[in-house]
Amino acid sequence: MKQEEKTAITRAKIIHAAMMEFGKKGYMAGSINHICKTGINKGLIYYNFSDKDTLYLECVKISCERLMAYIRERHAENSFASYMNARMAFFREYEAEAHIFMEARTNPAGILTERIQEIFKAFDALNNEICKKELSKHSLRKGITEADALSYFSMIQTFYNRSFIQSLADPMTMDEQIILHEVTIHKLIDLMLYGIAERTEKNDTVSD
Repeated sequence: MKQEEKTAITRAKIIHAAMMEFGKKGYMAGSINHICKTGINKGLIYYNFSDKDTLYLECVKISCERLMAYIRERHAENSFASYMNARMAFFREYEAEAHIFMEARTNPAGILTERIQEIFKAFDALNNEICKKELSKHSLRKGITEADALSYFSMIQTFYNRSFIQSLADPMTMDEQIILHEVTIHKLIDLMLYGIAERTEKNDTVSD
């Protein structure tokens, strides 16, 4: 076996063990020492990854890429309903990836926030693509452009993700958090598209 193949196999073993570790315990509680207990030499871990942060970020990247691939393989980017169903199916099927993705999305470690945002750029672009397709099915209100709608969607999503953990009234398991997050996001997008009140002559004028 060539050295490149051995290195690839070793790296894959490290990543698998790290996915299980961070998927179960999260960034803060997860540790290199625990990963070593799976039988992987610590020297090999640091040979392939400079530190815990680098290894965790690789897991975030892989989780994000797998979710996007899952969505595209099922052509779920063609409608918002299909997209949300695919997301939920992925989260149920891939527990470690789901936990890592959701932690990074809604409760990133402060020192890693900028690097995590960089990883999520491709996913944000996919969200934007799906939102555009959904908007194309509707007539926008007079004075509202597609750019306005996309900006509003992004603003709502960003605000919700940033406030999600703080808004939880009771302790929840990560799986419960994921379900709540996905159900609420679906509802928020529905409200964005259709509003919360019927427009009538009586309430057509918004007072200051």
